[in-house]
Amino acid sequence: MVDARDDFRAAMAGVRAGSPEAVWKLIAEYGPHVQRVVRRRLDRRMRSKFDSLDFVQMVWASVFRNPRNLWDLQQPEDLVRYLAAVARHKVIVEYRRRIKLSKYNVTQERSLDESELVRRRVDPEQSSPSQIAMAREQWERYMRDQPERDRTILQMRIGGATFLEISQQLGIHERTARKVIARLAQL
Repeated sequence: MVDARDDFRAAMAGVRAGSPEAVWKLIAEYGPHVQRVVRRRLDRRMRSKFDSLDFVQMVWASVFRNPRNLWDLQQPEDLVRYLAAVARHKVIVEYRRRIKLSKYNVTQERSLDESELVRRRVDPEQSSPSQIAMAREQWERYMRDQPERDRTILQMRIGGATFLEISQQLGIHERTARKVIARLAQL
């Protein structure tokens, strides 16, 4: 156990000195602890929006945004407790944002595939084939009038891409992709 404490002190001294190797060693050593806390705390309704590694990255970003909080930690157990507290806080904040606030409430989300958008206007069980065909043509005509970016966003979303993946691939903000989908869902 003495060796582990010495390694911890050496790693912390390296972090204080600004050594990237020491930072990466700390992340590799203590990242799994953070991930376990996140996995235990992450609500099942939020799992479609977040991977536990998203939170792990948020925790490390917070920790290294203000690394002075690490200086008082004397033992590896202190660091584990500190990281666990930061991880719990990140999960709770995002839970409140995604479950409690109506703007981002994941419990109010609906599937957004093209067939559902067509079904909103025409119920296949109560409509004739010509009504269904007309609704589909109307939808396709509407989509032709949309900007290429909006069509691409919808196609990627129907294909199963997350908003984060869409934003990264198209070079837009995640919120922009969400707004486009929300606007198309209002049809």
